[in-house]
Amino acid sequence: MSTSSSANLLTGKLLFPFIAPPNGGKGTQTQILSQRYNLPTFDMGASFRAIMKEGKDPVLKAELESYMNNGKLVPIETVVKVFKTNFEDLASQHPTSRGFILDGFPRNKEQADALSQLCTEWQAKLAKVIYLHVGMDVVKQRATGRRFCSKNARHVYNVNDTKLAPKVKKLEQNREIWFCDIDGAELIIRPDDESETVEKRLQEYKKETDPLIEYFKGTQQLVEINGEQDPSLVTQAIEAEIQPLLGLSPTS
Repeated sequence: MSTSSSANLLTGKLLFPFIAPPNGGKGTQTQILSQRYNLPTFDMGASFRAIMKEGKDPVLKAELESYMNNGKLVPIETVVKVFKTNFEDLASQHPTSRGFILDGFPRNKEQADALSQLCTEWQAKLAKVIYLHVGMDVVKQRATGRRFCSKNARHVYNVNDTKLAPKVKKLEQNREIWFCDIDGAELIIRPDDESETVEKRLQEYKKETDPLIEYFKGTQQLVEINGEQDPSLVTQAIEAEIQPLLGLSPTS
């Protein structure tokens, strides 16, 4: 897709980046809002996974591997290239959408500067940056309590939440073993939800995101939402911010 055709597709489009810590509820909210307001979601993580696992772009995959295999950070130019190419593809698939949700980009101030330049190129507008504020203690509790069915990963529970906890558990050798309510299979903890891994991810998140949040506060584009309240209330708070900008009513 040429730069000129991309700019034409994105002229006047509204972009809504979402910022939240791991297990901060971002996926739940972006899915709801995407469906209600016909706002396609660009997922930066999914774009990288497609390149690395699905062979979507062999040349770019080799470039990314050259950095990762040598323990180097992927340079900003490459990250922006991945974002720009894949986001323009998404825009071409949804030419009538009023705007787009951005999940996973920008992740730091350097990427935010790049996004600002791209918005100028596309004649698009960075409308509001939605920041779901969730305390680190709450995030840790959500992550370390999460359990997945060993037979069907779509069956997800949280032993630290009475509403989401499974009904059956056993105690064997001082270890709690939980079981899926649906098929009775043992529940497992994914490596990403182990305490040490969660702590490391949160430290990395704060290091990158704290300056990003301050940056968007300075541009008066940041909207801070209490992400610890009931999910339906989080949705309502976000809708109050984006509905006036979209000039749309929810589709469902």
